[in-house]
Amino acid sequence: MKKLLFTIICAVFAINANAEFRFKSLDTNNGKTTVVIIDDNFTTGSETCCAKFNNDGKTYDATSMVTTQKGKQMRITMTFKRMTVFKNTSVTLTINGQEVNVPIDLREINIQVNGCH
Repeated sequence: MKKLLFTIICAVFAINANAEFRFKSLDTNNGKTTVVIIDDNFTTGSETCCAKFNNDGKTYDATSMVTTQKGKQMRITMTFKRMTVFKNTSVTLTINGQEVNVPIDLREINIQVNGCH
C-alpha cells in the first residue's frame, strides 16, 4: 500500500513538472526586459520559482516574477535587466524542484520588438 501511495504521489509531481509552457511575449519597455510565458493546461498545486533568462551564453536572474492562474491557464510574467540583443534565448524555471526550459523563438521577438514580419 505504501508503494502504491508513493507511486501516485510521484506521478502527480511528474505530471506537474512536465508543464507545457510556451513563449507568449517579450518587451523591452520601461528600462527592463519583460518575458511572458503561458501554459494552457496547467495543473494546480505546483510550486514555481527561480526564473532565469538565458541569452547569448549568459544567464540572468529575474528581478521579479508574477504567476497568475485562471482555470487551467498559467501565466508567468518575469522581468529582467534591460537587454537589446537576443541570441539563443530561453527561460529556465524551477517547477516542483525540477528545472524546465522554455525556448524563445527569435522570430517572434523580432516581430514584437521591431514590428517586422
